[in-house]
Amino acid sequence: MGSNVSTEQRVLNVVLSFADDDTLPDLLRHVVESACDLIAAPYGALAVVNGRRELLEFAQDDGQVHITSGDPRSIGVADFLGAPVLVHDETFGNLFLAGKPEFTDQDRDILTALATAAGSAIGHLDRYEQTRKREAWLRAAAKVTTNLLTGTNGRDALYLVAKTAREAAKGYFSAVVLPDHNGDLVIEVTDGGTYDAEGMRVPREGTVTSRVYESGQAECHEEGTVPTVPGPCVVVPLAVGDRRLGALIVARQEGEPEFDDPELVESFAAQAALVLEFTRAQGDTERLAVLEERDRIARDLHDLVIQRLFGLGLGLQGLTGMTARPQVTERISGFVEEVDHTIREIRRTIFSLQEPPSGGASLRGQLLGAVHESARLLGFEPDVSLEGPLDTVVPDQLRPDLLATLREALTNVVRHARARHVAVAVSVNRTMTRLELTVSDDGRGLPLAEDPSGVPHHAGGLANMAARARRHHGDCAVDSIPGAGVSITWFVPLVLQEATWR
Repeated sequence: MGSNVSTEQRVLNVVLSFADDDTLPDLLRHVVESACDLIAAPYGALAVVNGRRELLEFAQDDGQVHITSGDPRSIGVADFLGAPVLVHDETFGNLFLAGKPEFTDQDRDILTALATAAGSAIGHLDRYEQTRKREAWLRAAAKVTTNLLTGTNGRDALYLVAKTAREAAKGYFSAVVLPDHNGDLVIEVTDGGTYDAEGMRVPREGTVTSRVYESGQAECHEEGTVPTVPGPCVVVPLAVGDRRLGALIVARQEGEPEFDDPELVESFAAQAALVLEFTRAQGDTERLAVLEERDRIARDLHDLVIQRLFGLGLGLQGLTGMTARPQVTERISGFVEEVDHTIREIRRTIFSLQEPPSGGASLRGQLLGAVHESARLLGFEPDVSLEGPLDTVVPDQLRPDLLATLREALTNVVRHARARHVAVAVSVNRTMTRLELTVSDDGRGLPLAEDPSGVPHHAGGLANMAARARRHHGDCAVDSIPGAGVSITWFVPLVLQEATWR
């Protein structure tokens, strides 16, 4: 009887000690070792039913834990004692003992008690792990919210979302996918990984990302089931209510645990999307205030400054008839020219300050609209100069290619340049024979290295710009200094253009 009490006390001590294990592998090892020790069995194993159905085995002779596959019979065990391990009323695995000449009823009771206690400990550990994960994602959401609300915007905001999600998920790679102006999904930013996927387009059909974006439903995938992503991954929508902004991808390396908590990632993405939309709306409000102030300055320049300068020029011109000295006349004429030049410069400034008209029908309005769209991802407003009678002399047939080239040039700056300053100039020369677009930045410049195919990086976009220009008998020139920026000049002859389209 005393022996039975001693055994019961040992079992109780072992059951209580299960609470000291902090990780699942440590707990499983502890369970198998304790079962072997209490029942004096030389061999023990715990076969996990879910997951990869691995077999955790413990042999007392070498004191080592090994991982194999299958069940005890696969390793030559004929007679064994087993008990199921239940977690939340679901079978987690089976605890086996073998190698003892005969198992008694007491052995069976002890093994059943240990399996029951193991299931309870695993359940508590699972709840602890879920709580830890939830706290990690809550901290990640708080970090993103704080940074976005205190000044991080534009492309930096997207990088912050991707990086924070990858770190919270203990992932290897993450990406933020957004639709472009044509509605096509594009990988805007990435974090981690070994290759640069930024700027890659995501096919609309047959891809997980496009399906998640369209449905608004998160998806988890095992490793090897998603092309180009070798490890397990989760794709969740970036959405505010019914409005979908894009998608967030987080992936782990091969062999890493699968994502069993997509709702945590989805909750983080929803919070990030809400803050991104709020900061975007806040930025739009600030830009609207700037545009309204620009409009007021433009009116003042036109109604006050230009008129006064014009009057000053007329007054100076009238003085030329009041003197017979050629030197004085020449000096006055020079001053008049300077006044005329100043008036032209102010008018150019007014063009760059003007807000696009409601309806966006004019070419000036469309050009300014395209520039303002790029400001959302750039994080700042590019400098704009619009010169000459653009709305009257540029043919309607030419405008789509001009706007497409401008958008593509600005998109390249957003994706690749990491620029702090961008200047856009669109002009028609005085003789109205040439249309010219220039987009310049102070970013990284085009890389000198070529990819294995022999095609320079970003060559596709530049080739498209050149093709649009040649379609109208023009051309496109690129001037790049590594580390100092890129300047793209796109030009088309207007006289030949007009004759061609008649």
